[in-house]
Amino acid sequence: MKRADLQFHKTATFSMGMFVSWMLIVYALSYHPFITESYLPASVRIGIEGGVLFLLVMINLRYQYIVNIVWFIPVVLIFGCTLFLEMDTFIKLVSSFNKLAFLILTIGLLNGNRGVLNTCTKMWVQLSYFLCIMAILAFFGYATKIIPFSPMYLGESVSGMEDGSYYLHNAMLGNLIPRQLFGIDFGRVAGFMYEGGMLGVVLGLNILMARDWIEDPKKRKRFVWLNFIAGITTLSTTFFLFFSLYYLVNRLGEKVLNPRVGTFAFLFLGVLLIVFILGSDYFEQTSGSVRFERMAMYLNIVESSTWLTFLLGNGVGITIDKFGIGLDSGWLAILVERGVIMMVFVVILYATHTKHNWWLMLYIFYANFAFNLFWDPSFLLVVAMSYACFNYNKKRSVVPVYQDHLYSDSSRGMLQR
Repeated sequence: MKRADLQFHKTATFSMGMFVSWMLIVYALSYHPFITESYLPASVRIGIEGGVLFLLVMINLRYQYIVNIVWFIPVVLIFGCTLFLEMDTFIKLVSSFNKLAFLILTIGLLNGNRGVLNTCTKMWVQLSYFLCIMAILAFFGYATKIIPFSPMYLGESVSGMEDGSYYLHNAMLGNLIPRQLFGIDFGRVAGFMYEGGMLGVVLGLNILMARDWIEDPKKRKRFVWLNFIAGITTLSTTFFLFFSLYYLVNRLGEKVLNPRVGTFAFLFLGVLLIVFILGSDYFEQTSGSVRFERMAMYLNIVESSTWLTFLLGNGVGITIDKFGIGLDSGWLAILVERGVIMMVFVVILYATHTKHNWWLMLYIFYANFAFNLFWDPSFLLVVAMSYACFNYNKKRSVVPVYQDHLYSDSSRGMLQR
């Protein structure tokens, strides 16, 4: 191949990799828990989703990652329903399959193309730095009254029902939710997400995945601490509970505990702390008290289910029809709306792709008791990046890497063909 042709293919490959990476990040930012979901019409978000899945299918076909291509069928169905049938419940059901297809196909892409994985990881790390810095500035800016915040109402679609919240808003730093703890006024940072707890979950994922994403120990330590400090500004009980025990058990584990004993100690201390929180006045001042009260209503649906609805679900949006509210917990959302069969499938899928990091798997399952995150593209993308990074690091430890290519040979072949 001539030098000019080789240079052209390198440029085209780089451009293709950048385009795919940007599409993945844009897709993640277009949906819950980011507030951009409220500003984008449903047709635009569905168009982004369809375009990303189509792109992933085409690339994975080149990689001969064909086993899961049947997942593309729901993409065609969801567009047909949206344009012609307007079957809202069916669209949501098919959309959940699309999200799982996104996870599987993205893993196939990132495993086959180191360059796209590198680019996605760097973009996500930079985005996380931005979210952390904005959160810290917002928290201290509000506390010191240096930075002004104005009231704002923002609507949110929760399981198909329009809902909303009042925030204190700053165009540069995002949103705060006024909160009073023990008689002291705070600004709970939600940033560019709907809730502070959701931001806390994303920051927690960054902490646990840093070892897969960042090789330099100093940069990794800085990244972890910045995410931890930003997580504190969310005043999220979910974040505080998990990482208090996480650092305590890890500190003990360095000296006396093996991993299994450490996990048991974490769970035991976690149960004790949860019991203490439930029995204190602090719990009444958190959003968890509202979620706990709603749980009884959700469980009534499960108790009244037939064997068929128990296995296959009562349908997406059932709680809105009965009670006028959506589901908060990811676990209850799957059990009530999609059934036990789907729950088992989701557990196996997530466990398979997070078992390389036990803390990550535990955190994902734990966080979904408080939030419905199983179907969020940003959540799925970071899991795919963590799994692909783990596979790459495992291969590199076996086969020495003598030269780091920005993009894989398979992607060059894709463009050449």
